[in-house]
Amino acid sequence: MGLLEILKGEQPGPIRALLHYKDAGQFGEYSTEFALTNHNLEGYFYVLKNLYLPTGSGTIEIDLLMLHEKGIFVFESKNYSGWIFGEADQRYWTQSLRNGDRNQFYNPIRQNASHIRVLAGFLDMSVCDFTSLIVFSERCTLKKVPQDTGETVIVRRPDMLRRLRILLNARGSVYSPERLGQMADKLQSCTGKSEKEKREHVENLKTKCPLCGSRLVLRDGRYGRFYGCSAYPKCRYTRKL
Repeated sequence: MGLLEILKGEQPGPIRALLHYKDAGQFGEYSTEFALTNHNLEGYFYVLKNLYLPTGSGTIEIDLLMLHEKGIFVFESKNYSGWIFGEADQRYWTQSLRNGDRNQFYNPIRQNASHIRVLAGFLDMSVCDFTSLIVFSERCTLKKVPQDTGETVIVRRPDMLRRLRILLNARGSVYSPERLGQMADKLQSCTGKSEKEKREHVENLKTKCPLCGSRLVLRDGRYGRFYGCSAYPKCRYTRKL
């Protein structure tokens, strides 16, 4: 947490941090929301958090969504430390820690792209209407990750507002306040879920493919057992046991 960013109102101070700190993931999402909503951005916009969108076989969760007059931005928070390595077309990315440990996690570009597909269907829009922002913790170093594209931005949280302002300054307004209000009203039904509904979502993730929603089945492979999508070969999603 940087002192300059706190003084500029781009990050929450220590007291706010303590009040909202339940775990690293929750605090990371709160810090991103704070940066977006603390009078740091110009223009007309809505910020919605913890959206649970129906997929027909369960739900997907979107951490944060900004409906801005200049575009729709879908945020995925990743609160990893260490060095981060990944390519756009890889299924898994790697976290490398100082003690030598290396951990893999699902490619966040693919993860957020699946969120955007569901969101686009829910709002009856094209996936081209959305921009994906993958926001990593300030505790990590993005050692080797893809460069920004028109569809995806990968950034550490302290640099998020600067990169987002560059995107907004390069665009003209495309949505009226009335249109943004209509989208926000429709999405309100996907927020404010009960703890029971949230638990059901987590349990569903353990048995459903995050890419196509099909059932995951336990398989035996060359390197041991793993979960694979039952829609294979149409869908090739796998998850380590």
